[in-house]
Amino acid sequence: MKRGRPKGHSPYIAIPYEELGDWVGRKSKVLVCRKWYKEVSGDLEDQNEPSKNTETTSPNLIEQPKIEYTITHL
Repeated sequence: MKRGRPKGHSPYIAIPYEELGDWVGRKSKVLVCRKWYKEVSGDLEDQNEPSKNTETTSPNLIEQPKIEYTITHL
């Protein structure tokens, strides 16, 4: 018994952009692969993701004081 998808199977189909526009409209949001979007648009940073330098802090990310220690060989 074989497992998995048959060779050559793809969950995607190609449709013209005009047909896509008929289904979802010109201003609708459509999910696309981030890697593809960056290659096509030339964007270096994703517009939907917040910047990594934001001032959000969660209880797990609060900076703790450093613990000083020394290593001794016995």
